[in-house]
Amino acid sequence: MVCREVCDCLCFYLDEELDSGKAGEVEMHLRFCPACKREMEIQIALKRLLQRRLGSVAAPDSLWRNVRFELGRAEEYRESGIQALDLILWGTHIAQFYNTKDDVPEILVPYIEKGLEDNELCLWITSEMSEGDARDALSAHVPSLQKYVDRRQLQFFSYKDWYLSEGRFDLQKTLDGASRKYQEALSNGYSGFRVTGEASWLELPDWDSFMEYESILNNFVSSYKALVVCVYKEGKCTTDNIVDVMDRHKYVISKMDDSWQLRRSAEI
Repeated sequence: MVCREVCDCLCFYLDEELDSGKAGEVEMHLRFCPACKREMEIQIALKRLLQRRLGSVAAPDSLWRNVRFELGRAEEYRESGIQALDLILWGTHIAQFYNTKDDVPEILVPYIEKGLEDNELCLWITSEMSEGDARDALSAHVPSLQKYVDRRQLQFFSYKDWYLSEGRFDLQKTLDGASRKYQEALSNGYSGFRVTGEASWLELPDWDSFMEYESILNNFVSSYKALVVCVYKEGKCTTDNIVDVMDRHKYVISKMDDSWQLRRSAEI
């Protein structure tokens, strides 16, 4: 090993985090290199100094309470599959703003894929993307997709069948449908319910009613083993529409500079 490599490894060596082979290489180098040995001695001295100085600093009680609380909730965290979010709690309600149809699967495919891997009942309500489009996008990442479809762990509905089954948007009927699917997930032994609904079909006359639905849904999912991603076409939304959506979701993500970013979080 050369000096630069040894210096990069010193912290790990001192904390005994190197495997035996790499540790042996570091020790051999230190035996014959005064400069690196001196650097190690400095790091040892700094560690001891910090231990002495910080040993008398007590963490506030509130920090310990928060740590214990979060550790107690470990089983409530789920992998979202969404890079901008990573781990999220059951009961999380997310909005995705997109610009083109090709943007939609970039978030929904890994989101649904992770739900299938984690034994969740997954539901995809399609709109601008057809069921065929959604299947094709998922098939590229989930080779055994048909297995999940056959056993009804993965289900597809068109927006017309889910939101407009009576020819118009019915808030209560849509909520009842979501509740039935949640019960179906639990009664069939799934660990929870993961759903995404595309809303590019939404027009101005139904906007207020749909926002009322989103408000109720936001409160509903917070107490259940459920995750929801609502998908909006940003080009169809006014500024007021975007604010409405942001007010009704814990997280909002959108594509900026060719990457998906957290646009708003209720935790910030």
